[in-house]
Amino acid sequence: MGEGGAWLVLAGALVGSVVTGLVGWFGPLRLQRRQAASTATQYERVHHHEVRLEELRISSALELQRLQSEHARELEVARVVQARVERIVALRLVGGFWMQAIVASFNRLEAGEQLEPAAFDEEFGKLRREADEAAASLLVDGLWVASADDTSGLTQPLFEAMARATLLLRSVVVGRSRTGVVVDPIPPEVREAVREAQSARERFRSSLIELLSVSGAGLRRRL
Repeated sequence: MGEGGAWLVLAGALVGSVVTGLVGWFGPLRLQRRQAASTATQYERVHHHEVRLEELRISSALELQRLQSEHARELEVARVVQARVERIVALRLVGGFWMQAIVASFNRLEAGEQLEPAAFDEEFGKLRREADEAAASLLVDGLWVASADDTSGLTQPLFEAMARATLLLRSVVVGRSRTGVVVDPIPPEVREAVREAQSARERFRSSLIELLSVSGAGLRRRL
């Protein structure tokens, strides 16, 4: 082999070594780059998921807070409505007790009994005070229902009629107590006053049912 051929062989060997070296060097480099790119992609995905999870966490927390606030408002509304219903029902009850006492006293007098004026005054005085208190409690709801002696308000017709019946019944009670004589029959104006009180009671009962209906209470059966 001549000198030129030897150089060619040597050059080929050198080129082969260089190529082999470059391949050996660039191969791992490309692998590292691919791994780095894959790692970066995975990191981006993880970061994206973390951001998404945080957004969902914040969104869920806000939604939970909204639901809690809405629930609290609903509970407060229900509490207010229930309190109003209880005040309306209380007014109905004390009015009913007063009316029952009027009818009971009338029936006893009609049966010929004599009632003690002091006991009569104590019973009906207590009933009127309770009716006034129940009526005044509805002022919380902006309802002017009047007291037993007022001349205006939702309860005025009822309280006025029951007060008149009570007064006329008392006149019979006091008259019998003074004379010891049973007046029979009971004077027509007393009978008429009791009937008017009963009619006023029925009309007032309808008004209370309407109030409960407006309140959305659904407790008409309690009336």
